[in-house]
Amino acid sequence: MPDRRMLHVLSVTTIASFLAGINARIVVVGLPLIAHFLGADVEQALWFTQAFMLGSTAIQLIVGRLSDLFGRVNLFSLGFGLFSIAALLCGLSWDPAHMIAFRFLQGMGAAFLMSLSLTIIADNSPRESVGTWIGVNQVAFRLGSLLGLTLGGIIIDLMGWRWLFWIYVPLGFLSVFWSKKRLEEVFRPKEKPKIDLIGFISFTTSVSLILLSLTYASYPNSAGISSALALAGIVMLIFFALWELRFPSPALDLRIFRIWQFSGGVIAQLLYAIAFGASTVLLVIYLEIIRGLSPSATGLLLIPYELSFLVFGVAGGRLSDRYGYAPVALVGLALSSASLYLMSRLSVDTPLQAAIIYMLLLGMGTGLFTTPNASSIVMSTPPERRGVASSMRTISFNVGFAISLNLSILVMTQFIPYSIASKLITEDYSGLGDIAGNIRILSIALSRTFKVQSTIMAAAMLFSFSRLGKPDFLKLPEVKGS
Repeated sequence: MPDRRMLHVLSVTTIASFLAGINARIVVVGLPLIAHFLGADVEQALWFTQAFMLGSTAIQLIVGRLSDLFGRVNLFSLGFGLFSIAALLCGLSWDPAHMIAFRFLQGMGAAFLMSLSLTIIADNSPRESVGTWIGVNQVAFRLGSLLGLTLGGIIIDLMGWRWLFWIYVPLGFLSVFWSKKRLEEVFRPKEKPKIDLIGFISFTTSVSLILLSLTYASYPNSAGISSALALAGIVMLIFFALWELRFPSPALDLRIFRIWQFSGGVIAQLLYAIAFGASTVLLVIYLEIIRGLSPSATGLLLIPYELSFLVFGVAGGRLSDRYGYAPVALVGLALSSASLYLMSRLSVDTPLQAAIIYMLLLGMGTGLFTTPNASSIVMSTPPERRGVASSMRTISFNVGFAISLNLSILVMTQFIPYSIASKLITEDYSGLGDIAGNIRILSIALSRTFKVQSTIMAAAMLFSFSRLGKPDFLKLPEVKGS
């Protein structure tokens, strides 16, 4: 049983994960409808999600570094406030550009919540129970996701899409007060404050350029722009690495990558996110566009996945505390890869019961992978680097998630023209002619995309397999800042 201090920590961090879970699913269910009302094309619609990820990624390193220099609690409360204000603004959006901008701002707030939740748990819990309490944190996220799915369709049907954002704003503002009241700062920084602005700027610029290059890769006749952006992003990333190796107090101390439990976990997390990131969006497209279901019905059908993830997320944490992180994560990746391959068999005529079974299997796999892998990343580094380690885990997921969304569109448009896919996904059927025929072609494109995701998920298994037989907590190399 947790002691009183740990109960206070869990009461706050679970609220943060709960809100993040609501946000993750409540928008996805309504994505086609929001795009339709704001006049967005398919890429703009994906940027409603991608801007959130980019906003979170853009400041992840600085969040982690600031928490390692100044502590966690005040930054955590700031994240609650920013997240809630941005949600209010999202509900006031009147065109795609403003929605994207406000979602970017909301992502910045989420960066504080998601990164520091794990760090605060790791700071306050005994090493032998870290996996269990991080598992509880994941459960809160899944409960929020469940509520988001069930509420999302109902809110759209009864109140309109703007309430998808406004519905949880009051809870966010109340959480600012609760976090200040219940959290106690237990981490004591060991370094003198010194911020690596050039490192932060160069990293954020490189990630933004690479993501933009993937976006342009999906547009017709944009190969030149896409290649130029990708090259510029890679050059900036190389500059970032060289700068970090020379700067005395870097945003990301690259020496922590000597710890294979950390670096292997980050790479596995990245590949997992590339494979998993677009899966829920693709399932929504399948259920709402190809099968013609309402948002509320779609939300209900996605619940089995969330329930499965919830159960096996807790199980994954407890199993990893007993048997080690790598074996449990490896089994989770194998199940996830198999389920994505099975989803490639979904078609217009597939019984919905089969889709539910495939989603249950995906929930089992992702639940078994996520908690053990997150624990291995955070706990394999020294306490004074856990903020940055947690940020790197979130960055790898966010970057992979954003790549996944763009990659899915890129793969789909190899089988169906971009203009037709955009009209179908945003439910604008004007000028399409044979709607049923185009929907069947979209179904084939989705099938190919799920196969690509399954292959990438299988590749992530290599990095969990490589950590088998190694201790979860290695004798760490000395990592110093000055």
